[in-house]
Amino acid sequence: MLTEHSTRSADTRTKILEAAFQILARQGYENTSIKDIAEEAGVAQGLVHYHFKSKQQLVLAVLAEVCREMEFGDAQGAAGAQAAYEKFKNMLKGSQATHALYIQLIAMGLHDKELGAGVLSFVRQDRAHIEDIARQVLAEREADPKPARAIASVIEAAVLGIMVQNLIDPEFNAEEAVDALNAMSLSAVFAEEK
Repeated sequence: MLTEHSTRSADTRTKILEAAFQILARQGYENTSIKDIAEEAGVAQGLVHYHFKSKQQLVLAVLAEVCREMEFGDAQGAAGAQAAYEKFKNMLKGSQATHALYIQLIAMGLHDKELGAGVLSFVRQDRAHIEDIARQVLAEREADPKPARAIASVIEAAVLGIMVQNLIDPEFNAEEAVDALNAMSLSAVFAEEK
C-alpha cells in the first residue's frame, strides 16, 4: 500500500517529468536548465535533484516517457503490423512535439555519452519490437524468418526519416509515406515466400 509520502513523491516526479517535456520541447536540450524545469513544475530545484541525479537522467526519464507514448502496443503478426502503421499515422498528426524531442535527443546522444547510451537502448528496443512483429508476419506466411532483423532495421530507419520530414516539410505527405512503407514492408515479406 502506498503511503501519502510516496504518493506525493510520485506526483512530484510526474509533475517534474511533464514540466521537463514542455521545457525541452519548447527550448531544446542545450537551452534548458534544471532551474527552468523546476520553475515550470512549480517545485524547488532541490526536488528535481532529489528525483533525478543529473540533467541527463532527467532527460532519459523524459525520453522513456516519449518512447512509451510512441510504442506500437502489443502488435502481433500482420494484423498488429497494420494497427501499428495506423497508430503511427495518427501520431504523426498529433504528436509533433513528442517526435521533435525524440529526434533532438537522438542528435544530442551523438555528443553526450550518457544520453547516447540511453538513446541507443531505446532505439534497440524499438527495433527489436519491430523485428518480433516481422518474425510473426514471416511465420504466418511460413517464410524464412532470417530477414526479420534487416526488415526491422529498414522500417526503423524509415520511421525516423518520416518523422523528420514531417517536422520540417509542411508539404510532406506523411500519411502517404506511411502507406508506402507499409506496402513495401509487406512486399518484402511476400518476396520471402517465393
